[in-house]
Amino acid sequence: MKQRANYTCECCGRTSTKQGYLVVDHIVPRRIDKRRQLDKDNLWVICKRCHFYKGLLEKKVYQENLFIENIDASKKWNENQCRQWILNEQNS
Repeated sequence: MKQRANYTCECCGRTSTKQGYLVVDHIVPRRIDKRRQLDKDNLWVICKRCHFYKGLLEKKVYQENLFIENIDASKKWNENQCRQWILNEQNS
């Protein structure tokens, strides 16, 4: 997956072949929608910095044990919406 992404963060565009710098992340987290955990369209390669901000977004958006509400929220937070939010937070 990382090779397919040319070792480039699909969020901010940083590039690295350093082990551990890039992670394969679920856009919609597995805990929110287990049906999408193997869906390649739900995976992207992001750097550790963007992954940190993605974690902040998830804490803000998804509620504990509220399946229907979380599924509804996950429809809003697609790859482009996540990218925009992450980049805005990094630049704030």
